[in-house]
Amino acid sequence: MSVVLFFPGLTPTRYDAIERFVTTQEHAKRRFAEADEVLGYPLLDAYRDASIYEWEVFECGFMALALALADWAEERYGATPELCGGQSYGEVMAAVWAGTLSYPDALRLMSRSVVVEQDYFGSLDEPLGCHFFYRLPIETVERLVEEFRAGGDWIELSVAFDASVHAVSASLRTLERFEQRVREEGGFPFYTVNRAEHCSAVAGLRERLDREVYRTVEWRTARIPVISDVDGRTLREGEEIRRDLLDGWTTPVHWSTVLRGIRSAGGREVWIPGPRNMYARITAREFPTKVITPRTALGA
Repeated sequence: MSVVLFFPGLTPTRYDAIERFVTTQEHAKRRFAEADEVLGYPLLDAYRDASIYEWEVFECGFMALALALADWAEERYGATPELCGGQSYGEVMAAVWAGTLSYPDALRLMSRSVVVEQDYFGSLDEPLGCHFFYRLPIETVERLVEEFRAGGDWIELSVAFDASVHAVSASLRTLERFEQRVREEGGFPFYTVNRAEHCSAVAGLRERLDREVYRTVEWRTARIPVISDVDGRTLREGEEIRRDLLDGWTTPVHWSTVLRGIRSAGGREVWIPGPRNMYARITAREFPTKVITPRTALGA
């Protein structure tokens, strides 16, 4: 049975929900201490008061947490995953686990990327964002997107997570109105990040990140295959994984692509390390699934 270690995308998580795990569990203390050395400041202290808008702290803290949970799972379950992958930002952590990126280089990648991203989005004439929401079927989401386009707004579907969790990218002004329409249709807004994601509008950012950031770190051949969330292929060469991560900026995320990739690669069981268990209901319909959260690790 091939175990797939699948890292979720970035999700807002309060410090108090992870505090006990990150301050008492040895794998977590080691991952955060390594991050301190690379970043030059105590990451955990910064994470305590960070929000999703403080990109470097939140992203690096999320990476340290998820990798620590994966470390714990491998030790606890006595098995070594033979495949790995990730959704959106989780694909960077998959690259670390597969050995394509070293953990220090991944932290540097995140830190340097944030500088470029903030400069890119800060220089736009119209501020862009990405709004996440749930409890609407894809047919309704597509209808709302077309409704706004018909009204002259630029808007794109960025994430089709499952039958009810989605995200769209647009200007922040447009997203304010879109959020209201989500409520009117019976959906529930989750959160809005102040940057567009997984859409054509950030093609220029993709090129800058490649030139200014991604080519500054070493990309090695993966020790285990990495499942792409862009097209579902299994990847091994460092350069193709680098390109795949960059392509994720301009390619919408479709959960069906990930499931197809897991099946095609021969995955039979899925482990998902992260602070929330929202991914469990998706993979559990297709594969036996272990969701590894701080509560899981502390309760074992």
